Amino acid sequence: MLAGLFVVAALLAVILIRITFLYEPYTFLIGDCPYYTQTAVSLLTDGDLDLRNQLGGGLARHARQISLGARGEWYPKHPILMPVLSLPLLPFLGMNSFLVFNVLVLLGLGLALYRLCLLSVGPQAAALGSLATILGSFLILYDYNYSPDLFACLLLTLATIAVIRGRPALGGVMGGLAVFARTSNIFLLPLLAAYVAWKARGDGRRLVRSLVLFAATAAVPLGIQAALNTAMFGSPAVSPYMRILDLQDGRQVLRSHMSDFDNPLSEGIAGQLFDRHKGLLFTAPILLAAIPGFFVWFRRRPDQALLCIAIGEFIFLLFSRYRWWRTSHEGNRFLMPTVALAAPAVACLLDWILERGAAAFRGGSAEPPAAF
Repeated sequence: MLAGLFVVAALLAVILIRITFLYEPYTFLIGDCPYYTQTAVSLLTDGDLDLRNQLGGGLARHARQISLGARGEWYPKHPILMPVLSLPLLPFLGMNSFLVFNVLVLLGLGLALYRLCLLSVGPQAAALGSLATILGSFLILYDYNYSPDLFACLLLTLATIAVIRGRPALGGVMGGLAVFARTSNIFLLPLLAAYVAWKARGDGRRLVRSLVLFAATAAVPLGIQAALNTAMFGSPAVSPYMRILDLQDGRQVLRSHMSDFDNPLSEGIAGQLFDRHKGLLFTAPILLAAIPGFFVWFRRRPDQALLCIAIGEFIFLLFSRYRWWRTSHEGNRFLMPTVALAAPAVACLLDWILERGAAAFRGGSAEPPAAF
């Protein structure tokens, strides 16, 4: 418990110092952030999701950032879960409520990574591993933001922890919320469900019960999203990303992000790894420590290591195909879960080092793990 509080306190100290130097009104609303905030404002002031009252400047200014409703409305292109959860703060803190919410999300992610690491190592290594992962990567640079990617990463991490701990109902609802927060996470639900099935292997009755619980609880947020899609666009299968309003030669046209996953795979892999400004090698150097740490992790908890690396690698390969993967102001925001779920590998390496350091200090000897 104390180690978890240390993680939160250390992160909060770093964040407050950074914000003290960075803060100017509204400057944390970077990239798509203003559209998320205006969704919350519209819900609070108008009681609806039609952004025409909030967005001035016409379509020329907002093309590709809004979706066309079935009756001509300007609906949010972006997921609405984060703005909805931010609403309680808005009447009291105004626009700064979005920055406060974002800080709370980052602190929550730090605590979640601590809990994830704790499944493989002791409290000291878990605290150090979670902090090293955030501070040693671009994740910390999203403290001064209103980041939907950070929010979706937290939900996905919580879903992963839940299924690892054998709680399929909680894993299902958190997985469904992760999809609500980032549509592409729907492709990860089968991986989480497969792990749920693996946990219940050898007991047919438990297997069926676990999968039913996972599917039923995941269906709740997915059903809400489907109902919203129906209300806004006339079909549960039509998401906002399929009805993006754009201008082409002065004419209104509809486009879909589905058509943007045409980037050459090899080019995307190389760029996401080695690009000087966005590649993981330069923006998340802590992953270099995760590589040897993975072998220790795999030796201790092979099922957990394989689940986390499967989720991280799937996301990496998926966005290697996305032509706009570079659209991040720091690092590659689409790969936040890939970085975050490597935290236990970092913690395992630190634990291995701490164990050997303690043995050397005592004057004893310790054999290195077989993986090394």
